[in-house]
Amino acid sequence: MIRRREWIARLESAWQERSVVWLAGVRRSGKTVLSRSLPGVRYYDCEIPSVRRALHDPEVFLGSHRRTRVVLDEIHRLANPSELLKIAADHYPDVHILATGSSTLGATRKFKDSLTGRTATVWLTPMTGDDLRDFRNKNLAHRMTRGGLPPLFMSGPLPEAAFQDWIDAYWAKDIEELFRLERRASF
Repeated sequence: MIRRREWIARLESAWQERSVVWLAGVRRSGKTVLSRSLPGVRYYDCEIPSVRRALHDPEVFLGSHRRTRVVLDEIHRLANPSELLKIAADHYPDVHILATGSSTLGATRKFKDSLTGRTATVWLTPMTGDDLRDFRNKNLAHRMTRGGLPPLFMSGPLPEAAFQDWIDAYWAKDIEELFRLERRASF
């Protein structure tokens, strides 16, 4: 696992501001891998039904994680993610949470309560110059042809099928579902 030092530093800085941090970014930019690379975190994948059940009662969950760092990956999969984050920010400031989701826009549709002033946001961009150093490949042309997405950057031959899969997932999960668009070519 490659430690993306600049992004880890940004997350640490965000946790100095707020106890709840939202890690946003495009699909396949490395949110999950980055989250799992953080030292001393307890990682929960909200796509797993047993994890969603464990998070059903925010007070019990947060009360059992005092003075810890918790990653809630794919938090938009919860029935009411904003309730959990609001309770955490207001009543459990010693529980530091990093929340991620595949689609920032998709996640916001499920957020029923306002989180204004309660969260800090870190936007994970495609690979930066610091990332190139961490990945030990400073070839900018290679980065540009791979779109700056770590899995594509690290693959051998140009992964054209993977690019198509990424576009298809972007269309299906981020555009079509959110905006109710039916004609991809028109978009």
